[in-house]
Amino acid sequence: MARGIEAGPVGAERRALLASARGVVVDLGSGVGLNLPHLGPAVTAVHAIEPDPHMVRRLTPNLPPGAVVHQVGAETLPLDDASVDTVLATLTLCTVQDPTAAVAEIRRVLRPGGQVLVLEHVRSLDPALAAWQQRLRVPWRWFGAGCNPTRDTAATFTAAGFDTGGLRRIDVPGLPVTREWVTGTLWAP
Repeated sequence: MARGIEAGPVGAERRALLASARGVVVDLGSGVGLNLPHLGPAVTAVHAIEPDPHMVRRLTPNLPPGAVVHQVGAETLPLDDASVDTVLATLTLCTVQDPTAAVAEIRRVLRPGGQVLVLEHVRSLDPALAAWQQRLRVPWRWFGAGCNPTRDTAATFTAAGFDTGGLRRIDVPGLPVTREWVTGTLWAP
């Protein structure tokens, strides 16, 4: 599925969004490293956060020089307060166990002026589709490796004090369950 997603509008959004990554970067839910090739020379260090040991084995050969893998979840980042310039939240917050805790950790590790680059599918604004997302939530988690299609990611960031005015909604053709996305840059509160 990743190849198909990357060949379409999600890949284009990812490339455009990650062009602004800079400084010390935390890549939440690194998976197999889809974000890594899009990080430019303004990035000085990469902390790849990936809890799944199978993904870590696949990720490790794709790491840029000096990158560090942390086999932990997004809810417990092993980094100092205010030590990160950029957090990448791309196709991750749908799978974390506790999105509120993950976003609190993002806020904790960001330096003043730090940024969160967001590309996540979200709960639909269409009530009929949102109802289907709710109905399919349990089987979808099995199919999508823990993905929960009913997350309201913008609301989670807002509750943590982020100004989500920089997020925009996009429609991605394909599976209706994950058709609606938010993308954009959030700045440290």
